[in-house]
Amino acid sequence: MRLFPWSEQLAIDVGTAHVHVAVKGEGVVVREPSTVAFSDGGHQPVAVGEEARQLWDWNVSEVKVVRPIRAGVVADFDGAVMMLRRFIRQALGHRPLFSPAVVVAHPATATGVELQALRHSLAAAGAGQMTMVQKPLAAGLGAGLPLHSEESYLVIDIGAGATDIGVFSNGLVTAGHTVRYGGDDLDEALVRAVRRRRGLRITRSAAEHIKQQTGSVDRSPNPAVVPVDDVITVEEKQHLDSYDIDIAWVPQVLTEAFQPLIEELDWIIANLPDSSRRQVERGGMVLTGGCALLRGLDELFRERLQLPVAVAPDPLSCTILGLEAILNDLGALSLNGRRFGTNNL
Repeated sequence: MRLFPWSEQLAIDVGTAHVHVAVKGEGVVVREPSTVAFSDGGHQPVAVGEEARQLWDWNVSEVKVVRPIRAGVVADFDGAVMMLRRFIRQALGHRPLFSPAVVVAHPATATGVELQALRHSLAAAGAGQMTMVQKPLAAGLGAGLPLHSEESYLVIDIGAGATDIGVFSNGLVTAGHTVRYGGDDLDEALVRAVRRRRGLRITRSAAEHIKQQTGSVDRSPNPAVVPVDDVITVEEKQHLDSYDIDIAWVPQVLTEAFQPLIEELDWIIANLPDSSRRQVERGGMVLTGGCALLRGLDELFRERLQLPVAVAPDPLSCTILGLEAILNDLGALSLNGRRFGTNNL
């Protein structure tokens, strides 16, 4: 990448739930929710990131909170531009005189239109020259997978809106897939389960809170209760400011909600070339992304898919850590953002 010597360089992971930004030489400096809040009927943001997320959690009626990234791609261009502009300036600590160069991750099977939307959003937010990297490659690097190994690893990056999957071998990602299924779908399963089991209507924010407080797909007994706000009884349509929900049944609901993803993974593995499948059977799967923080998920995948499974040391940060590694050695990147290694020619 040819750069002006005075231009600054950033790595950006634009996720459905969070945006991470790293500055070359400084590390990860921004970790914020992917949310923007507008006043009712207004077009200028009143809050971005964590502050906007709090307004969403509080269900403030005078404010419209949007998540401009959905299923891993730009769904609200204006909202994405406003959010990214704020985070770029926050990362640099000032308004840049020259547009910073950016390394950014994208879904494994993003369409040309989706890639253009990401490029245009970043450019409008102030980014300059861009290098785009497949998310499974960045996640695999951030998980610390070896660049030189006889084994292959199936990287499974489970985000809020999508799951990115790729076979990682010798710094190269092949057989990339993006499944539009992730943590948001788990939240929706909990919303339906609470309505069916307790006759209560809860918000997606409350469902996410229940998921985080449970933090597990382990089906061992858990007698705890979780208080949730802004609950409405279905039959009486009575609004309750707060309600204590027992969570003993939540791991079972989450386990069932993972079944569509497990079936997709089973199909992907079965359709790998014979040599790749044998290598993956030896190396196994590596879980990254926010959902990998759920306790017992590795055991669930190991049981259902009959493969070795490991959780990355810092699953939530894997993509941005991998992008940071690429940012520090852009000359080692090749094959349109699918290969990283010191032996590249």
